[in-house]
Amino acid sequence: MDQGIYTAASGAIAMEVRLNIISNNLANNNTTGFKKDTITFEQFIKDLDTSNLDKGQYQRSPVDVLAKMDHIDLSQGSLHKTGNPLDLAIAGDGFFVVMTDDGTRYTRAGGFLISSDGLLVDTHGQPVQGEGGDIMLGPGNVVVNTKGNITLDGETIDKIQIVTIPEDALARQGYNLFNVKEGTYPEPMDSPNVVQGALETSNVEPIKELVGLINTQRAYEAFQKTIKAFQDSYSSSIRNIGTLA
Repeated sequence: MDQGIYTAASGAIAMEVRLNIISNNLANNNTTGFKKDTITFEQFIKDLDTSNLDKGQYQRSPVDVLAKMDHIDLSQGSLHKTGNPLDLAIAGDGFFVVMTDDGTRYTRAGGFLISSDGLLVDTHGQPVQGEGGDIMLGPGNVVVNTKGNITLDGETIDKIQIVTIPEDALARQGYNLFNVKEGTYPEPMDSPNVVQGALETSNVEPIKELVGLINTQRAYEAFQKTIKAFQDSYSSSIRNIGTLA
């Protein structure tokens, strides 16, 4: 394949990936504690034909353009006051810990509830973890201080488990949850900054994402036009060769 059309095609694919990521960010603009994805572009040389190296006829490899997910942006979302004592937000670093059917998972979404069994759970009914495991709460006045200590009617119950995880060790798991990559171990936070009666909003900036969406769509269309121009040129060349013959 001609190097020009190959590069244009790989560029179009890269723009498709970027469009999908931006669309997902925008779709989660109102998701509590959501952390947006960002991407970067890279180029690499991909060998197409090395079969004739010994004959000195090596075909020059084209440049391939790739979009790759660079990282999950952990920048702080704004804190929205709700007044609900079971709504918790983390100001700064850290993740809440929940226990799922697939094991321990991590989240920034602190909109918690009390289950019919008296457990503190997330919106999917998964138990929130304290330093002593599942957190059992009965009726009464629940207070969570900035360190994550929980009291019920003045009696200490447990401490919310909050951990730190390196940005590059996170893996999305759906339902606004994260897992950690193999070989990574979350570290407990001794002094988290927990805000009771508040939720962290998504860190997506809608205007910025919309501008990126428009620019990416234009770039995608430009790559498509380039591909078509190459195809038209090839078709014309083939017709002309046929005429000359």
